[in-house]
Amino acid sequence: SEVGPAAATEPIQQFRGAFDAMMPSWLVVPLAVILVVISQIKINVTNAYSGSLAWTNSFTRVTKHYPGRMIFVLVNLAFALILMEADMFSFLNSILGFYSNCAIAWVVTVATDIGVNKYLLKLSPHAPEFRRGMLYAVNPVGVTAFTAASGLSIAMYFHAFGDTVQPYSPVAAVVIAFVLTPVMAVVTRGRYYLRRGDDGIPVPLLDAEGNPSAVPYDCHVCRQTFERPDLAACPA
Repeated sequence: SEVGPAAATEPIQQFRGAFDAMMPSWLVVPLAVILVVISQIKINVTNAYSGSLAWTNSFTRVTKHYPGRMIFVLVNLAFALILMEADMFSFLNSILGFYSNCAIAWVVTVATDIGVNKYLLKLSPHAPEFRRGMLYAVNPVGVTAFTAASGLSIAMYFHAFGDTVQPYSPVAAVVIAFVLTPVMAVVTRGRYYLRRGDDGIPVPLLDAEGNPSAVPYDCHVCRQTFERPDLAACPA
């Protein structure tokens, strides 16, 4: 069945439009409701978890203060509620167009850092590092490339450089991120990837079989127990 443009963005209408041609009418709405509820629960739980994790990591790394994951779960849910009440679906295309420039800039920056900086220029560490004590709060390589690529492409998207180049904003995000990422790595000589070369723990990171060591350690900050690969000694 067909629905008007105003209702076309509603998930329930999308499912109804797909199911009307495949099954009896009495089954369409109940099945559509079930699928909408399941998919929305999955999406929102995933977003609340991953979003709060990202907020917590960024906030803790910059401020050196850990307020707890629950704070950022609530922050993430607050953003979601604001967007929902603001009728996000009515301007969804603009949001996705704006966001796509950020997403493209981020993906190309990460991919270029791995493919070029790590394997070609040998300026990025070969093994990925996630432990906060081993990392700088900010690495100018990725931050500069992403900020410039996303910022300029978003400006193009909003017609800052005229209507002619506006459709090419995603291309600009790709090119700027691809060029600036290795340039910044060369300029900084890869100094900001790792704060130190040794994590300060005498037990090897890998066991005799080459697997991550399962030796437990107690963190003196949060008083929780972690396995060897998840910890680094606090600098004196």
